[in-house]
Amino acid sequence: MATSISEADKQRAQNILEILRNNLTIREHDFASLLVARETGDPFRVLVVTILSQSCTDIAALRAYRELDERIGVTVHTIRNARVAEVQRTIRVAGLHHQKARALRRLAEVVAKQYSGDLKPLLDAPVFEARQKLQQLPKVGPKTADVLLSIWKRPTISVDTHVNRVAKRLGFAPMKAGYEEVRTALLGLYRKEDYHSIPLVLMAHGRQVCKARKPLCPKCPVHKLCPYKKKTKRI
Repeated sequence: MATSISEADKQRAQNILEILRNNLTIREHDFASLLVARETGDPFRVLVVTILSQSCTDIAALRAYRELDERIGVTVHTIRNARVAEVQRTIRVAGLHHQKARALRRLAEVVAKQYSGDLKPLLDAPVFEARQKLQQLPKVGPKTADVLLSIWKRPTISVDTHVNRVAKRLGFAPMKAGYEEVRTALLGLYRKEDYHSIPLVLMAHGRQVCKARKPLCPKCPVHKLCPYKKKTKRI
């Protein structure tokens, strides 16, 4: 049963968001998917770099993407017709290159056959339908689908490891909550106009302050609003 969200909960969440926005360094070029979207406006390219970022840093994913683009080209046609071994060599820095190369080849084939090489019409579909169809693509799970939809300003919120950790420590979702429960909680707490920025803010907070092993609680700007029981007392 879903937990009801009170106006007090929403106000607290909004206060936290505003404080974090005012105290964090949030640089859009630190987010590979967003940067590629700004550069190209091409959802296929964004999907490729987002898949490359799975289980690795945005820095490594962007390096792999640049190498792939330079040596092969990041288009449905070029990746579909490239040899898997060639793709593997270009994206090695992103890790899991054998799996990712095969997935990118399959992705290009499916996008070519089912969407005539163009994903933009799919992104204009109702968000529930678009999420479902995106998740039918190779190597695309809920988070990857939500990243793409969020960048195209569709009403959803992507939940990566940082967003998941920060949301739970701040008491937005239960500690044992799964992906959809965390996402649904954030959707309920925030206004639609804020959805696009929520992952950027919470990811930046997770990277800079609310770190996994030793969060920098004494310097956290929302220390007093955070119910996390295992706060660090020293930096």
